[in-house]
Amino acid sequence: MEKEGRDIVNTAVREEKIVGRGLTSHTLIAGDPANPAVLLLHGAGPGAHAASNWLHLMPDLAENFFVVAPDLIGFGQSTIPDPSPDNIMGWIGTRVEQCLGLMETMSIDVAHVVGNSMGGALTLQLLSEAPERFGKVVLMGSIGAPAPRTPELIRLLSFYSDPRPSRYRQLMHSFAYDADKFEGMEEIVSSRYKIATDPSVMAVAAKMIDSMKVGIEALAMPPSILSKLPHDVLIFHGRQDRIVPLDTSLYLLEHLQHAELYVLDRSGHWSQLERWDVMRPMMELHFGARDWAKSG
Repeated sequence: MEKEGRDIVNTAVREEKIVGRGLTSHTLIAGDPANPAVLLLHGAGPGAHAASNWLHLMPDLAENFFVVAPDLIGFGQSTIPDPSPDNIMGWIGTRVEQCLGLMETMSIDVAHVVGNSMGGALTLQLLSEAPERFGKVVLMGSIGAPAPRTPELIRLLSFYSDPRPSRYRQLMHSFAYDADKFEGMEEIVSSRYKIATDPSVMAVAAKMIDSMKVGIEALAMPPSILSKLPHDVLIFHGRQDRIVPLDTSLYLLEHLQHAELYVLDRSGHWSQLERWDVMRPMMELHFGARDWAKSG
């Protein structure tokens, strides 16, 4: 492993550059490697990366788990392969190899996994290709199911057609239940906009988002595959999610063998930011955390 050697905002979390299967992942890590591993897979909005989704909650999970959160290929600081994929399934396939390679390099035989939005579709693909490598599963506002495109999703997928700051602010506000009361919203807008419009990666980012615009329906996992997955799956969905409709989680609930769905009120697409108070105990009990199991 090649260590980055830089401090980030939360000192309980460290970052490393890790190579696996020829792909280099900028990775956030927290917790004791002797504990059960939890792999966190973020979503695909412009400017998304591991820290924007997971940094605030990693110290909590690290109390009982070894937590690993990579910047998925095409996002953040992970190295983009050359040539880069030219369609959505190519991007997902590359990220499957990235995650499995990361686990191999880190000597993680089995991991629990959390998939948010696009990371949910990636999670389902990983489960279908390597079911023995994963334990229990959490999906949050996941895609990977047939569903209509919401107006907000359409605007997200067309962001690079007009990447102005004011339009990006509108996009980020649509992720939240109540943007006016969302603590730190302007900081999120500013930091993610800087990443989304970084000239060094913007052309590839636009290509990647465009591949979703023309092919996102290809990510829908058919019932014939979902019904064969043996994993216990805990599904969260924000009741006021404007990006991914609740229909997607209802579809997954219908076709997965072992699944439970919790619809969170006062939550948009960022349930892990808006309703962590509810999600944390449920996730930790689902994953078998010692402290929660004893208290139950």
